Amino acid sequence: MNHIEDKYFIAVADYIKRFLDEKGIDAADLAAAANVDRKQVYRLLNKENVPKLSTLIRISLAAGIEPSKLFSIKFDFEMYMKENNILKANAKNKKNPNKSQDFF
Repeated sequence: MNHIEDKYFIAVADYIKRFLDEKGIDAADLAAAANVDRKQVYRLLNKENVPKLSTLIRISLAAGIEPSKLFSIKFDFEMYMKENNILKANAKNKKNPNKSQDFF
């Protein structure tokens, strides 16, 4: 099997695996609770496949993990951006009076 090399995905998979171990949740039971194929859960935990976001949310919720936690785990996003040549997009200077200044 090929393994995923994306460091953020590995960190998310490790976080979920650690959580399941601490709570004593079996991967097959988690798959049933999330209503996903258990292969998807095993591939996630074994870092063999990056699931769709919707699948990751289902797995997270079934495990009792608030999905937003997956985006707030300790992770060096600045280094990740450098390693993956990711730049921050800049807004154009156009002002739209119909748009709110605060998105979130």
